[in-house]
Amino acid sequence: MVANRGESSRIQIDVCYLRPGLYVTDLGVHWAKHPFLKNQFELDAQSILKIRGMELKKVEIDLDRSSPDAVRDLYGPAWVAEEDDSDNAESESEPAHEDTSLTGAKGLGGSAKARPGKVTREARRFVRGMLEGARAGKSIDMKDVNSVTEEIYSSLCTNKNAMLALGRVRSLDGYTYQHSVNVGVLMMAFGRYLEMDHKQVQLLGAAGLLHDIGKAFVPEHILLKPDRLSNEEYKTIKAHPSKGAQLLRGQQGIHPLIVEVAEKHHERVDGTGYPFRLEEKQLRREVMMAAIVDVYDAVTAVRAYHRGKPPAGGLKVIIDGKGTHFNAELAYDFVRCIGVYPVGSLVRTNADQLGIVLECTAHEPSRPMLRVVYDIKRDKKLTSPYILDLGESASKLQVVGYEDPEKWSIKPEKYLGY
Repeated sequence: MVANRGESSRIQIDVCYLRPGLYVTDLGVHWAKHPFLKNQFELDAQSILKIRGMELKKVEIDLDRSSPDAVRDLYGPAWVAEEDDSDNAESESEPAHEDTSLTGAKGLGGSAKARPGKVTREARRFVRGMLEGARAGKSIDMKDVNSVTEEIYSSLCTNKNAMLALGRVRSLDGYTYQHSVNVGVLMMAFGRYLEMDHKQVQLLGAAGLLHDIGKAFVPEHILLKPDRLSNEEYKTIKAHPSKGAQLLRGQQGIHPLIVEVAEKHHERVDGTGYPFRLEEKQLRREVMMAAIVDVYDAVTAVRAYHRGKPPAGGLKVIIDGKGTHFNAELAYDFVRCIGVYPVGSLVRTNADQLGIVLECTAHEPSRPMLRVVYDIKRDKKLTSPYILDLGESASKLQVVGYEDPEKWSIKPEKYLGY
């Protein structure tokens, strides 16, 4: 975690919180055991990669010698207020159900204020540009890809729930690049859940971002067609894994796993997938992970011609496909990774309230934080939705089940706060 700033400007922080511009004063290892010329230096993207590759837990930084932007990014603009709660404490007369923004202290953003939203938007812009560049014959710079995955990794460390929530917030005209970013985020979250090391997780993220690069060569009118595809159009779509792998093999510095994920993410463990109809024993673990993540994000996507299943419905698709389409063990692992009540789900409480799941914690997965949006007893949407944290509530309020958003004419993504 990030330590509170005390009298000294030097603090210990977890390496997942490192940001370019922070000034390192102590790596906690002998100078002969690290790859840097100096023991003290300002961080950039490459030095952060090296530190995380060393598998260090914490490093010491000097806030006074760090750039102001990096410190603000680390603590959020309101960090000073945390030092004196007495001047800024909420009055006891304040309403119990204050509508707190997700980017505020009690919401998803926390002290890393709005950072997940910024990371997601920039990642989407990057992937969109990469797809357009691929169509124009431009090469893929893996340094740029790794910079994006490093930002995603940092945001997942600080706020996994916000990053997953942002996957629900999409425009209707950019499915391919939004899907690619979501798959990258979900692959990294999945890898972290499986306790893979930093390098493996970052590689999974890169594979996710690039898994659909072959769609750069599919005509847009086919990708966006709202009606049933003709046999010829479907044949064109099914060629994208092979085209993507062909493109990636011709690039410099592309890891073989990235190529393999692009080529085989539509394979199924029972041999019914494409393009090679491979069976489980012929598929590596990371490819089977990608198959699960790709389908989950696709079936939960909101598109112009497809409302998309709620997150719980997407997880049901994965479980229903265990042993046939998906590796059974990985299917269950993915469900546990996403959570009992996935971020973005519409749930019902025992007080007949409907709320959107904003956040779940590992120690209390059945008591999520909700944004309450509907009063069933009054059959009315709330004009001022409010935050209800069941994990902090001393009452007997609890979630009793999922609800179908369409039944209540609720669009959960509108309430996620981004």
